[in-house]
Amino acid sequence: MIRIRKVKVTSDNKISITHEKQVRTGSWDEYSFTCSDQARPEFYQAMGSLAPYVIQMCELPDEYLERIEVRSVSVSYGGENEVMGATITSQMKLSKSNCNLNLNTPHKASDSYSDAPADEKQLLPEKCTEALYKLYDECELYINGDRAQGKLFDVA
Repeated sequence: MIRIRKVKVTSDNKISITHEKQVRTGSWDEYSFTCSDQARPEFYQAMGSLAPYVIQMCELPDEYLERIEVRSVSVSYGGENEVMGATITSQMKLSKSNCNLNLNTPHKASDSYSDAPADEKQLLPEKCTEALYKLYDECELYINGDRAQGKLFDVA
């Protein structure tokens, strides 16, 4: 089992992923790498699909959407059920500045960390959680070597 801890597209467009592999119940080994190989187009689509949730969670006007570029996601797992929580980091292009504005969403969880009912303000939007899991699937493919280049020669 693999779980993602952080995924980032660096300023020089490398892919950086920190992930964990479960070695036994309750014990995880952590791995981290940065690679120049381009990811599959679906990876970049999955990153881009998070932009509307940056707008929503940062309470920004909808018309800012075209100015948002998601750059990374930091992930945590907490509570008895190892509930996933995430912070999305993006950059917003500014019209009166030569550099972008860095935006971090509030850290929100996919579900309640305990048996108590969750405060809706602390939860990720359901569709955002689905989008995050699609990104994590793309990360796992990247980790396993499934990247943009693909195989030049298929062996029959």
